[in-house]
Amino acid sequence: MNITNIKSFVEFYKFLGITDCVMRHPRNKFNLNLSIKEKEEVKPKNRIMSISDRLENLKSEIKALDCNLKEVATNLVFSDGNHNSTIMVLGEAPGANEDKEGKPFVGEAGKLLDKMLGYIDLNRNNFYISNIVFWRPPGNRTPNDKEISKCLPLTKKHIGLIKPKLLILVGSIAAKSLLSSQDGITKLRGQEHFYIDKDFNLKIPARAIFHPAYLFRNPIEKKRTWEDLLEIDELIKKEKIL
Repeated sequence: MNITNIKSFVEFYKFLGITDCVMRHPRNKFNLNLSIKEKEEVKPKNRIMSISDRLENLKSEIKALDCNLKEVATNLVFSDGNHNSTIMVLGEAPGANEDKEGKPFVGEAGKLLDKMLGYIDLNRNNFYISNIVFWRPPGNRTPNDKEISKCLPLTKKHIGLIKPKLLILVGSIAAKSLLSSQDGITKLRGQEHFYIDKDFNLKIPARAIFHPAYLFRNPIEKKRTWEDLLEIDELIKKEKIL
């Protein structure tokens, strides 16, 4: 075959759509897209964020919050317990021990709370605990309305991430803030409540109990607290919350 015939031969094959390139791999009639697949960029799958990751992101949001309490507190007090639990316990604000250790309810009041909840088989392995305010107010004073309003949106986001089946609200400030009520703890305790958040599409059964620090000052109220705990225990068993 002379040069002219070779050139005509190649042009004829090109006209038929047959490549004149030498392939890295032999043709595979059963997988004609092999070369295309090899050239495709492997795209990473969208990773579903774990609850731990989302809580860490929330913690970062809280650290960036413009709250005056940050200037006088030692530590951000975020949470403790089991974040996969169906029960979430929320108190008011950290105290001196909590500020020092960076964990909620670790002082004397916290020890009493653990003892109280322990009577109905609740512990930090099967509940999750936090506060509605993330830093200690100076002198352990009650957080003011401005401080509560600063933290409350992220507290609600916190609840939205955990999605508990039961909220236990410890003390008047936590109960009033999350139940949007003007009533004090004496009226709120012992009653059926629901925490409602339309943004997160949540309607969660909630119960309010006396703060353990209040019980230190008013031990006579321990009897009513025991009644509240028994009612919570009955609810947990009836609704199979744990």
